[in-house]
Order: sequence, then structure tokens, then C-alpha cells
Amino acid sequence: MPALQTFEGVWPPPILAPIRVMLVDDSIVARSIFARVLGDQPDIEIVCEASDAEGAVAYLSHIEVDIILLDIEMPKRSGLDALPDIIAKAKSARILIVSAFAEENGPAAVQALSLGACDTLAKPGRAGFSGRFSEILIDKVLRLGRSAPMPSSGRFADRPIFDGATLSKPRCIAIGSSTGGIPPIHLVLRTLNPAIDCPIFITQHLPSAFMTFFARQLDGLTDRIVKVAEVGERVKSNHVYVAPGDAHLICRAEGDDVIIDHQLEYTGSRYCPSVDAMLESIARVYGLEAFAIIFSGMGNDGLAGARAFKQRGAAVLVQDMQSSVVWGMPGAIAKEGLATAILQPDQIVDVLARTAIAR
Repeated sequence: MPALQTFEGVWPPPILAPIRVMLVDDSIVARSIFARVLGDQPDIEIVCEASDAEGAVAYLSHIEVDIILLDIEMPKRSGLDALPDIIAKAKSARILIVSAFAEENGPAAVQALSLGACDTLAKPGRAGFSGRFSEILIDKVLRLGRSAPMPSSGRFADRPIFDGATLSKPRCIAIGSSTGGIPPIHLVLRTLNPAIDCPIFITQHLPSAFMTFFARQLDGLTDRIVKVAEVGERVKSNHVYVAPGDAHLICRAEGDDVIIDHQLEYTGSRYCPSVDAMLESIARVYGLEAFAIIFSGMGNDGLAGARAFKQRGAAVLVQDMQSSVVWGMPGAIAKEGLATAILQPDQIVDVLARTAIAR
């Protein structure tokens, strides 16, 4: 049985309420399997099932849940089409897409994440629901269900608004994120002041098969050129470089140029691609002229990179707790005192706009 979360200095540990789960899938076989797999876990409670999206929306009018397992392909209305309405009704519930389309149709999975889903899981054939799939499903539900931020002690709640007046125009922007980070990345690329023409590096935790679709989606949001970063290419202005899913995006100085490289091994993080690996290399190359942004995500990837930025006097902006789906990555940086500012995504955009006119 997975260990319950404990809190330092508290004994006995608090008893956590079960994670309340809704199942939304037109297949009664799939719902039965999910109910059996998750229902055997003492930390998880299946509270309702719906065979279509409209049923899910109706349930959410009077039932509160923590996690919603949502299929994409369903009759009447697809999960993608209904996702905005489900999120609006679901309050703070997290959406886990469990669908064959999560693997077979990369664009659909990336679109779901961009609309606000927290994670995706490919639904296997009927014979493949046991074993590894069950373990992954349980792990994802437990992680999402227990990842809600703890109530703020007030340390970050009363912070002054940071206007960016002390920041210089960046020579590069590095963005790192994971769960819940895609929507704010979209916001930045859609609204970034054209006067900021520096290269942008993005490390987003996604499966390798999704990276091409992710880059293509970002390309449709901006006039800048967006591409999955390739080994050996020279970094150019007005380009956005997305980390590949099977290697870490890093860069190195070569004369007056900056060259992109892929790092296959990085012992400082269990994530691939790693935000830490990207930030550490950018700190070495660009120094205090670099600018880091860390959006929502589980874990603490980006913390070591933020230390490298801090050592060189470079700015690190992190998303605030209230607007984050998961305040893991930005929270780890904030709690260690490494954040230049803790802001909502629209405030980060405003700060970037101010740097556009800075000397």
C-alpha cells in the first residue's frame, strides 16, 4: 500500500481523506476495470461514473471530486469538446485523460493538456489493463490527488507586486514546466512583446512522441519560429527551441555563437527532459543576461538550475501558488528564497513587457 503523506514535526500524521474519483468513459468494461483497480486502494474512493460528457457535467453540479478520469472518444460529445465545461464545473478537480487517443493521436493529447487537463495515460487493449498499466494509473491518481498545495502560511500571500523595473532586457528566456504548465506557456507566446526578440528555450515534461505536436501547437500561437531543438544548430533571435523528449536541451558558447546540444545523461534529475540541465547550461552561457520562468509542475525540477541562475545574478520568476495546478516546481524555488518574484502568469507577461523597453 502506498505510504500516506506525513508532515515533519507532526505526530501522529494527519489522517487524509480518500481521493474522490469520477470515471467518465462510454465503455462499461473500461469503467469496471478502472473501478476495480482504483477501488482496491484504501486512499482512493470511486464516487460516481458517467457514460458520456453530459452526464459528467450533470454530476459535477452537485458532487465534488478530486480526480476525473476522462476518455476522449465518446458518443454525443467528445472529451476534448467537453473539457472546458467539465473544468468549469469541477472546481479544483484535476483531469486525467485516459484514452487510446492519448498515444495514437499525439495532437489530441497535447490539445487536452493545453485546455487544462493535468496528465494523460494511454488506454491499452482489453488484455493490457493489468500489470504495468494498473500501477501507472494508481500512481498518477495518487500523485494528482495528493499534490494540492498546502495552505499558505502567509509568507508568500502578502508579497508586493513586482514591476520588473530593476530588470534588463534579456538575451534569452528559459521556460520550465510540467503538470499544468502548458496554458501559461501559451499565454507567454501569444502575448510576448515583439520587441523581445531573444531566443526562448522551453523544457516541458512530456512524452517524447508528443514533442513534435507540442512544438507545432506553439508555432501556431506566435510569429516566432518554433521547433524541437536539434544538435549543432546555431541559436537565433526570434526562435523558440523546445527540448526533445528523449534528451536534455542544453547550449554551449562557440566563439560569438551559441550552439544547441543534447545531453543524454544528467544525474541531477530523474526527469527527461530536465529543466535543471537546461537552466544550468544557460546560466553558464548567458550569465546574468538570462531570464528564467518556472511554471506549474510536480516535483522540484528547476531548483538546481535556479541556484545556478542566482549565483550569476540572473532573474528567476516563478508562478504563484494560487494560479498553479501543482505548486511543486515553482514552490521549491520560492521556498528556498531563489525566486526574483512570485507572480501569476499574466503578471509575468507584464514584467516581460517592461523589460522590452529596459536598457
